[in-house]
Amino acid sequence: MKKHVIFTILLLAMLLASCSSDVDFGEQYKKTIYIVGSNEMLYVREHFFGTSNDEIVISVYCASSEPITEDVRVRLKIDRHAMDSLNAKSVLIDASYIDKVMLPATNYTLQGEPYLTIQAGHQYGTLKIPFDFSGLNPDIAYVLPFTLVTNSADYEIINDLKSIVYEVKMMNLYSGNYSGSSQESASRIIGVQPELKALSVNTVRMPVHNSESDFMLLTVAPDGVTVSITPVGNAKVTDLGRSIYYPALQRFELYYDYTDTANRTISVTEVITNVNAPKTDESE
Repeated sequence: MKKHVIFTILLLAMLLASCSSDVDFGEQYKKTIYIVGSNEMLYVREHFFGTSNDEIVISVYCASSEPITEDVRVRLKIDRHAMDSLNAKSVLIDASYIDKVMLPATNYTLQGEPYLTIQAGHQYGTLKIPFDFSGLNPDIAYVLPFTLVTNSADYEIINDLKSIVYEVKMMNLYSGNYSGSSQESASRIIGVQPELKALSVNTVRMPVHNSESDFMLLTVAPDGVTVSITPVGNAKVTDLGRSIYYPALQRFELYYDYTDTANRTISVTEVITNVNAPKTDESE
């Protein structure tokens, strides 16, 4: 009798298991919409001088357990409030924080209200906005902030992921953070960590020697090696020639005269290497 009961229970279990494999449980959770990369609100993207038809790209994702069956039209808006909110929060965390600034409307092309479409069978869509660097100040962090407004399917918009502040970081092959030494004489060598800021395809701006207020421009010739030095503003800098850039090492070797605030003229030899340069036998 007991064996018969056990056999019956096992048979029922097998039948239930075989049936459950054919059951379609449908959507396991509701569909939601959010902006990709918005988890920290600020999204920094490098853009290089010389790039043809450069674009700011905003991606919107539809989270779901099943593909959407119809196109979803998503409306966004340029939202200065999102930038203001980021600035206000960031300065509370870091007193040295410098406010982001709206990218001028003359530097991007957007016809009417910003919309994008998530096509049926896909999970994300993109909004592409052509832009350029014309007239931008390398000392200003320019941003274009967006916020989700509505979508044609009325899917829930995730509140914490509905806004993004897209920062355009101007770059070229020579820009970035560098480290090295600036030598006045055999007995005086100063460690330096300058940031080189891109101004064009082949020009960067950097501090002079150990100065915090004087700057100079480095322009790399079409040969990709020869470097010329010119002062910025009232900086008293004279190019001594012989300056060179080593592409494989991402290293500058610079020779120039500098007249400092004490009216001393110093012959400087400065050697700096990009901190993100790949390691080589020579660099180690």
